[in-house]
Amino acid sequence: MNTDIPIDEIDTEASFTTVDTHTAGEPTRIVLDGIDRSALVGDSVRAKRDSFAENYDWVRELLMKEPRGHDDMFGAVVVDPQHDTTDLGVFFMDSRGYLDMCGHGTIGVVSALLELGRLSPQESIDVETPAGIVEAEPQYTDTGVESVRIQNVRSFVYDETTVPVSFRESPLHVDVVYAGNFFALVDGDQLDVPVETTHTDELVERGLEIRDAVNDELDIVHPLTGESDAVSITEIYGSDADVDHSIVVFGDGQVDRSPCGTGTCAKMTLLHETGKLALDEPYLHQSVIGTRFEGRLVDVEERDGVTLTTPTITGSARITGRHTFVKDPKDSLTGFSLSPK
Repeated sequence: MNTDIPIDEIDTEASFTTVDTHTAGEPTRIVLDGIDRSALVGDSVRAKRDSFAENYDWVRELLMKEPRGHDDMFGAVVVDPQHDTTDLGVFFMDSRGYLDMCGHGTIGVVSALLELGRLSPQESIDVETPAGIVEAEPQYTDTGVESVRIQNVRSFVYDETTVPVSFRESPLHVDVVYAGNFFALVDGDQLDVPVETTHTDELVERGLEIRDAVNDELDIVHPLTGESDAVSITEIYGSDADVDHSIVVFGDGQVDRSPCGTGTCAKMTLLHETGKLALDEPYLHQSVIGTRFEGRLVDVEERDGVTLTTPTITGSARITGRHTFVKDPKDSLTGFSLSPK
């Protein structure tokens, strides 16, 4: 006789249904059910994200951190869009906090919702994120979604600076680029450490130090919105014979397993600024595990003295599992991390 009790009949304090994907190796845990979306107030997805962060941050910790997640987990919460022209709203979170935009996460969300039938197949899907509206163009085959092309928010080179760091005598040159998040871009040749997985721990340590040093040096204000901001991600890059590659460090020392969607956009914008990437020229960008995104700049314009690019990236996401996570009322652990950072 089967005596298993269905999980929805277990005494729980909270229950959340998710679908997990990976985009070029980087996870996205997508929250489908369990959140009272009507309780998230605000007239934009950005405002709803802030409302979630203020009132439901324990949900982020529950799903992103151990024992249900891990230090390198990444997540997305699907909400109703607030712009009439958009099809979908989503905001992003990780074990440390929240990001305004995520390319790999957007690819994961769009792919999963289409595969699950929660979005109807269409040529173009407008997604409202905290950074603004991005356009997703899925590519379909007979078996489902093959890939998704994301047209990101407009991006720009914000500044360049030099900062003192502990691992070299002379100051480090850093380019600060906005691509939905503010990035510190650093040529790996300055670090005397190969941009390879065998040096991940050392690169993470330096990436976090660089981010802190840039934020100490610069008071960042978005030139088009006037809002104060800060660098949230460090991208340490290199190149070999046929492709550029990078390691992208964010959160409390998380490493993006994918080539990083917004990071690819930031790198293309910097290359265009320095005359090394033309409009509509294909750009391949490789992650630390060897997976690739293809990027392209499809438009450039000047606004209020700022050169704005419109970048696109294309990648594929695959569903890895569906889960029902519960919070047992007897469980005192919401979420924890062993990371010393």
